[in-house]
Parts: sequence; structure tokens; C-alpha cells
Amino acid sequence: MCQQKLSWKDTNLSLIGSDIDHKCKEAAAQGEDAWEGMGETPELRVWRIEKFTVKPWPKEQYGEFFKGDSYIVMNTYKEDDSDALKHDIHIWIGEDSTQDEYGTAAYKMVEADDFLGGAPVQHRQIQGKESAEFRSYFDSLRYHDGGVESGFNHVEPTVEKPVLFRVKSSGKQIAMTQMPLSKSSLNEGDSFILYGGKGHVWCWNGKDSKPMEKAKSNLWAEGMCTLGSVKVIDQGDGDEDVGDFWDYLGEGEIAPAEEAVEPITEFKPLLFRVDANPDTELKQVAEGSLHQFPGKPVPVLEKDILNEDDVFLMDSGWEVYVWIGRDADTSEKIAAMGAADRYAQMEPRVADLPVTIVKSGKESPSFKASFGMTAMSLLLCRLEQQAGNSVFDWTDERARRRKASMLYW
Repeated sequence: MCQQKLSWKDTNLSLIGSDIDHKCKEAAAQGEDAWEGMGETPELRVWRIEKFTVKPWPKEQYGEFFKGDSYIVMNTYKEDDSDALKHDIHIWIGEDSTQDEYGTAAYKMVEADDFLGGAPVQHRQIQGKESAEFRSYFDSLRYHDGGVESGFNHVEPTVEKPVLFRVKSSGKQIAMTQMPLSKSSLNEGDSFILYGGKGHVWCWNGKDSKPMEKAKSNLWAEGMCTLGSVKVIDQGDGDEDVGDFWDYLGEGEIAPAEEAVEPITEFKPLLFRVDANPDTELKQVAEGSLHQFPGKPVPVLEKDILNEDDVFLMDSGWEVYVWIGRDADTSEKIAAMGAADRYAQMEPRVADLPVTIVKSGKESPSFKASFGMTAMSLLLCRLEQQAGNSVFDWTDERARRRKASMLYW
């Protein structure tokens, strides 16, 4: 029987005792070879979910993801001032990933966490909505159609099967996404690469595309073009005369530049208690209140609300966190990742946000930030203000982590 085509968004993840649970256990009955050597040295590792098992992803394809698949990505690193190894483990969910693939990825993430003694911080990433931390692992992200279920394992465009890619930036990161081969896939705000053979590669730049998008698309196109040179087309600059290019794309209308979604600039964090019963509605127990810190008011929650006997979900506005108390029972821990799915059913806005599982005593700086700042925090803020800097303007993810670890809690 074919796997039913369901988006991961259509699922509510309650794994233990499920069909996915049994199939994963059966597949791993002889032990999970993929975990061998994991977490022993600073490195990045990537695996793809294939029929309820995890398979190592080729290093030369790191940063490439198939839309129909789910992946596990683990980053092991050391802080500058410590020899202790730390781990962040992510599941990445493609927009066409199936229920089984998403469920297996989540199940295997927990298995890997257990393998490392509960040390990793767990995250969920959604295609196109990845966190800055996840994007920092790769030079760029490239999304391809298909996946393991459809037999696609590597993209090799040919003259008979030309391929169109969109090159789009998000902040400082750039992603390349395979698009339908059609003129209507083009828009005025991005750059595109058309591969029609090793000697037939075009870069088409929308009139409102960014310089970094143009530069990156040209670089990628040059890597594809092994015969001759890349043909660069700027919208409105004689682009109607490049007949071969339009022959591949056919008829259609070029879309205007996509309107930028206004980012959330202010949000009071919300805290919910998570019940072990997946049928029990999440209960809001707190909403952040505004505290006046140097430079700006900051909405924070009271740390004392967190009870070591329970599991809580916190919506920061930009990311969803699930906090697990030291004394939470097994059923509540199992409900942790499923809680994010349940909350997304209540609040569709968060469906595509990154999700992080936080364990008591191992809270990340970004999680702690929603629970206020210490007296040392205030002192450092004032010192930074005097130096002309702002504690709220950190852009380097690793530097932000180190600095924030001194500030919070």
C-alpha cells in the first residue's frame, strides 16, 4: 500500500505505541549504526529518513534538501572558554514530507538524544522558515523537488529535463529552490537559474532582485555551466530578445516582487502548561509583562512559574519552546514535541516557526531572555550603552550565545 500523502502539518505527533513507534523499533532492533561515533568530536552531521531508518547524507550534499523528505542534523561544538562538548540536534521537515517521515524524524531525534544521555538541545526546522542558528551551519540552502519515496536522490539536469531554480535571500542567508519550469514561476524580486544543458545555462534577474542574489545565482550558474559561458539576463534590458530562454519556459506572466511579510516587532511571551494527555487542551498560565530595561521596555515572564514537575510551552513570538522540568513524568516528556503541533492547531501563526525542546538546567540563552535579566545583565547593558553598543543588536549567533550566557539567569 502506498504511503498516504499527508503534510506533516496534518499530524499530531503522539508517537509512543503508534504504528510509527512499532516500525521504528523493528527497524532499529539490531541497534542504530548511524549513531556510531556521534557526538565525540566537534562536527556537523546530517542524516536522511528512509523507510523508518536514518541514513547518512553525503557530505558533498550538505545544505541540499529534498522537499519530500525529512532530515536529522546535529551540530557538536565547544564554547571558546570550555572543553565540554555541546550538541544541537534538529529535525528538518520538507514542505512535501509525509506523516511517516516527520514522525520517524521526531522519533529518531529522541533516540539520538537518549544515545547522548539527554545532553543535546532538540529543535524542529521547517523548510523556508529555518532559524538563524540552523542556517549558519551551511554556506547556503538548496531545495530540490522529490525525495526518497519518489526515487529522487540527486539532481542531474539534462537537455531533455531542464531545471529552473529560484535564488532568494533571507537576511544574510540565500536559498536556492527548484521551481516549476514555467514563465509564471519568475517574479520581479528574485534571481533565477535555468539549466538547459552543460552549455545552456542562464541567469535571469528580476528588476527588483538584490545584488547578493544576482552574485550568488551567477556563481552557482557558473558551477553548472561546464561548456561555454553563463548568459545573464536582466529583466527589461533586452530580455525579450533571448529566444532560447523563453522557449524553455513557454507562456505565462511574470509575477511582481513578493511583498515582504512585516516581521513581528513586539510580542508578549505566552506560557502554557502541557498535559500528558494529547486530548487535553493546552492551558495558558502566564503572559509576559513589560519591564523597563536600558534602552527599551522588554516583555518578560516570571521564572518562578516554571515547575520542575511539569512541562511548559512558551511562545516567544519568533520561536516556540517546550520546557521539560527535571521531575516531569515520562508521559509528559513524550508529549513534549507533540505539544508544539497541538499549539499550532490553536494558533496557526506558529505552524512554521522553529521549535526547541529545552530541559531544566540546560536552558538556551534565547529561552532565558524571555524570563528577564539579572543585575549583572543591567550592568553590562549600561556599559555597552556607554560604549555606543546595544545588547539587543547581536547578529553573530555564536557570539550572541556566549554573551547572553553571562546575562541571563
